[in-house]
Amino acid sequence: MREPGVNMRRRLSERGVALPLVILIIVVLTVLLAAGFSGLASERRVSANDQAALGAFTLAETGLELFIARRDSFGFRVAPPAVTESTRIVLTGGYADVVLQQLRADATAQRWGYVVRSHGVSTVKALRGTPAAERTVAEYAVWQPATINILSSWTSLSGLHKNGGSSMGAGGTDGCGQLPAVAGVAVPTIPGYTQNGGGLAPQGNPPVKDVAPTPAEMADSVKIDWAGITNGTAMTPDVTIPPGTWPPFTDPNYWPVIKVDGNWVLSGDGQGTLIVSGSLTMNGNVTWRGVLLVGDNLTSNGNGGVDGATVTGLNVKLGKSLSQDDVGNGAKRFNYNSCNVAKAMGKTAQLVGYTNAWVDNWPTY
Repeated sequence: MREPGVNMRRRLSERGVALPLVILIIVVLTVLLAAGFSGLASERRVSANDQAALGAFTLAETGLELFIARRDSFGFRVAPPAVTESTRIVLTGGYADVVLQQLRADATAQRWGYVVRSHGVSTVKALRGTPAAERTVAEYAVWQPATINILSSWTSLSGLHKNGGSSMGAGGTDGCGQLPAVAGVAVPTIPGYTQNGGGLAPQGNPPVKDVAPTPAEMADSVKIDWAGITNGTAMTPDVTIPPGTWPPFTDPNYWPVIKVDGNWVLSGDGQGTLIVSGSLTMNGNVTWRGVLLVGDNLTSNGNGGVDGATVTGLNVKLGKSLSQDDVGNGAKRFNYNSCNVAKAMGKTAQLVGYTNAWVDNWPTY
């Protein structure tokens, strides 16, 4: 039989081993738990950083796309764009600072090159100690004006007739000095261009261009979507009359697209693209700078004219039969000017991004 003292010492010895073991286990579990919390916090921070970086990238890309697609809605209406333009676009979760900078200007080719960069900044609350996420993207783009089929200074699908001894004054030489000369007038062979009473005939290369034998055949040679223009699908007007009213031309940079349903009398100077579905009458010494598109005939009373390009009788493209366009009496000034045409068509121009010319994280390049 063992002595009681031996058993007591054994139990005390076992207790002495168990206590350090328990402490060790607690320490190990504490370390593991702390490591788990630390890893969780680190993983949470990494995830938050990734999410913030993605948000900043989305802000930058959204700002870039919005500016390219809707530049005029941010107050930039000069065509082509200025050397530099910048704006801040406020978005959900942050903003994008967009800057456009001109890299190339070729007025002769009517092409202007730009780089558009967008710096996105996330304003979403971040973890403590984490700076706001930022990202910059950029894209090379070209200002691409809409094109219009310019055959002459005055193109009439119904022919032209000039009365009186004063000059016709239809000049095909580019008043802007940028592009080659076009014809003075372009008409179908029948009824063609006729003039009585003397006076200087049209000037251009050639002075009179017979485009096709008849008005109906000439309609195919005038590459203008007149049906789309008159129904508003091919060109969006800035002003439609009615119900709109004639705008004041106090801003030299204002080159609107004005669409008139029916006949119209132009009694004051203006600029831009004027679309008249019916007939147009020009009184006095008024001057239109830009493009005139007229469905029926144009009558010019007085010494007015156009510096740009004029196309009349376009309703022939819709199957309508028109009489020969009567120019009217008095000296005329219907002269070709490619710069005014480009400014007028600038309302339908837009920034177009180059393919494979998008750059991520612009500052690192």
